[in-house]
Amino acid sequence: MAASRLDLAILREIVRIVQEKARVPEKVRILKRDYVLTYLEDHRHRMEEALRRFDADRVNMLFGQLASKVKYQLVRVTARRETPSTKAVATRKRPGASKPAASPERTATRKPAVTRKRASQRKRTPRPQHSARPKRAAQPKRAARSRAAAARKLKVKKRTRSR
Repeated sequence: MAASRLDLAILREIVRIVQEKARVPEKVRILKRDYVLTYLEDHRHRMEEALRRFDADRVNMLFGQLASKVKYQLVRVTARRETPSTKAVATRKRPGASKPAASPERTATRKPAVTRKRASQRKRTPRPQHSARPKRAAQPKRAARSRAAAARKLKVKKRTRSR
């Protein structure tokens, strides 16, 4: 089974964390994205036990099985809502306030609104044919051709018998 680049990067990161910090990670960060790890068949507990016993051979054996014993899932990042600053709150319009009058120089530079037809209102024209030559007549299906050929052979046989 071929592993993708992401699979290999996650496995390397798990091994790096285990070797540096002597603990089995629950999450890893690869390419600025967080992934939650799930270990199958108590593989995590086996690795932690081997780390507690300082059993390097067992840890290496468990590293070898890691590709088939770990699954990962991308953690969705929810957008944080920014709280409005005090300055923005102070400058916000009150509902009862009226609009200031438009300046005369601004009204003179306005362009008239151009009316466009909506996509649903546009007249649709048929697309031109790309090939100038006429299309060939459709060929009959294979089964129809074989039946026709069999019928022709049968006619030939009947003619030869009657002579």
